[in-house]
Amino acid sequence: MPNMQKMSVLNRAKEYLHTPKGRQLSMWLAFFIFWCGAAAYLPYISVYYESVNIKGSQIGQLNSIPYFVSFFSSIVFAFLSDVTRRHKLVLTLCVLGITGVLFVYPSARTFASFVPIVLAYSLLHAPIGPILDETALAALEKPELYGKLRVGGSIGWGIMVLITGFLIDHLGLGLPIIFYIYIFFNFIFLINIGIMPNIRRHSSAHAKPVSPVRIWEMIKQPGFMLFMVVIIIWGIGESSIGNFLFLHIKSLGGSSTLMGVALSVSLIGEIITFTVAHKIQVRLGPHKMVLAAFAVLFTWLTGLSLIRDPNAIPFFQIFGGAGFALLQSGSVAYVDQRAPREIGTTAQAVRGALYFGLGAGVGAIISGKLYESSGSVVLFRTMSFVSIAGFLIGIVAYLIERRRNSVKPV
Repeated sequence: MPNMQKMSVLNRAKEYLHTPKGRQLSMWLAFFIFWCGAAAYLPYISVYYESVNIKGSQIGQLNSIPYFVSFFSSIVFAFLSDVTRRHKLVLTLCVLGITGVLFVYPSARTFASFVPIVLAYSLLHAPIGPILDETALAALEKPELYGKLRVGGSIGWGIMVLITGFLIDHLGLGLPIIFYIYIFFNFIFLINIGIMPNIRRHSSAHAKPVSPVRIWEMIKQPGFMLFMVVIIIWGIGESSIGNFLFLHIKSLGGSSTLMGVALSVSLIGEIITFTVAHKIQVRLGPHKMVLAAFAVLFTWLTGLSLIRDPNAIPFFQIFGGAGFALLQSGSVAYVDQRAPREIGTTAQAVRGALYFGLGAGVGAIISGKLYESSGSVVLFRTMSFVSIAGFLIGIVAYLIERRRNSVKPV
């Protein structure tokens, strides 16, 4: 009897995972688990480098590698997954590869030994986001509900950033624990891949062959390239905050605790906005969501450049989380609407490569030079003007889009 009951429970669980709600739950968990692991690594890796006597300039160089590597690797791997239609297999291989890299990390002690490790990590990490995004969209009957699934990642990130910091401070295991926490979540993630839905959003009878020509057809749509330029500009502006906010807080006399509070508050704004993103999308549409994100970014940057009391900074971090959620939800939906179904993952990878790769990478370099020459106040003020430029270009792209939609076929 016990065995029969277990089989009955397993069968019901399998049946549930094939329902719309079951598929959505598996994707919420995928985002949650993936970003739990990343949260143990990404915020603390610079601290780890410093702990093994890597110089500040070398830390900057190591941290810049993922931006530029991801620009190419995310597109290549995503295209491969579209061609083979084996998205889960590509995802599994990437996660296994990252796990192997994490085991090697603690053995490195010099800048030269870290370079190939960071390169390997960056190559394997970049395509995971686009694959998860496209799988989430495929799991939804209404793609505008993407934010409700993606918020799982925000919650996972917020929880594990705090837990990892506590473990580092109180368990006495040292900073290498960040790699083993990440490895632990990778193994859980591998299990979750097995229950994730497959991407089947187009009929094989009508689907055109997957080829670079399909990518070019998408890119040359009126307004599409301008929209991608807008995404790059967002990455440039946001990168200034991501790389120099903590140094700005320090220069104003803020504590490390305040830095953690600022990060936590930004996640609150992110979680709230992702939760209601579907309602915003229905009301505004994807393009206007991105324009709204630039308005938020301008407010965020301007506020950071004007305030002199570091304790006021967490208030402005709410804008940061909200802006990212608006930009992410809006841009994912925009690309999803315009991409041919058979290259959906590749399309999301192009978006991610321009945003997280080219935009953030160029932004890191520009921000570093501005910070070194003029300080964080001038940096954020300059980037606020950059955000205005992005907003104006976004309006032009929107008008081109409207004109295209108003043209009726004869």
